[in-house]
Amino acid sequence: MPRFDPSALRTLGAALFEAVGTPATDAELVAGHMVESGLMGHDSHSVLRYPQYVEAARSGRIQCGAAMEVLSDRALTAQVSGHWNFGAVTATKAVQLAIDKVRAGGAISAVTARDCWHVGRLGGFAAMAAEQNLIAILMCNGQGGDLSVVPFGGRERRLPTNPLAVALPTGRDWPIVLDMATSMTSGGAMRVYRNLGQPVPQGLVVDGHGHSTTDVEQYYGPPMGGLLPLGFPGAGHKGFGLSLLVDMLSGALSRGGCSQADPPEPGNALFITLLDIEAFTPISAFHEEVQLFVDWVKSAPPGEGFDEVMFPGEKAHRAYQKRSREGLFVDALAWAQISEVAGELGVPLPTPNN
Repeated sequence: MPRFDPSALRTLGAALFEAVGTPATDAELVAGHMVESGLMGHDSHSVLRYPQYVEAARSGRIQCGAAMEVLSDRALTAQVSGHWNFGAVTATKAVQLAIDKVRAGGAISAVTARDCWHVGRLGGFAAMAAEQNLIAILMCNGQGGDLSVVPFGGRERRLPTNPLAVALPTGRDWPIVLDMATSMTSGGAMRVYRNLGQPVPQGLVVDGHGHSTTDVEQYYGPPMGGLLPLGFPGAGHKGFGLSLLVDMLSGALSRGGCSQADPPEPGNALFITLLDIEAFTPISAFHEEVQLFVDWVKSAPPGEGFDEVMFPGEKAHRAYQKRSREGLFVDALAWAQISEVAGELGVPLPTPNN
């Protein structure tokens, strides 16, 4: 697989998005978010999606440059619409609006967003707030669509992966960032398995008849298979329950819509809540308590097959450091697709490092 300098991939992504009508500032933001996802180890949300984003912009599903509209605005809450701009653009602005509300004197703020195209890695937006010593809780549904997960006890798609992310500052080099789907795996991971020609690990998906499968093509169908809820089989009801809550908080409060058979326009709807730590305790005391807690938990002797206990966000931080030095790998199929799109748009390709 070719390996590239991250800055070259950011430049490439921004150029591709600009070539299909995206304002330069938005293009740079979206490309930066996608490359950062790869640096953090989340290849499923990284540059392999460049062609998908370009095609969505060319087809009009993404409304490049659309302004975020504030639909409802109160002291501590707001509802916004992204009007189908890139999801990363709307999510960034919605989180910043929530930050501004907290900084204006509220101990807590809540913002919902709807009419967002694919938001991407949810944890990146939660980390935005943690970097400012706030606690962030974010949830995201498919605004009625993007169905890929079978409900616990069912065998047809009824739900999206319905991710949630929680981020807390630690006073260390890395924040704690829990970023998880409420399904056994993500749709992006299925793209990676397919691109690499790898089998899906046992117990993550079912085929169109509800039978467990490791064949990624059985997931895509026809007939379409589905992802299983987190914790399946023994505790699948827990992931299913979390998914339902995410769907309702994101879809119903934003008025974007909960999962349904025929949504008017599937996308992403967000529920964002921020907490000002200093409304409860001095930030120095919070950092001290969290650091003592981290040290205590990590002091546990490693279990069989493990080298150490790691906190959510810690592995991503290490991946970021390593990949920033060594570059990002892009799988051969994804690079062929990116190269084809770049050729169509007249965008020059970077030279791989290896």
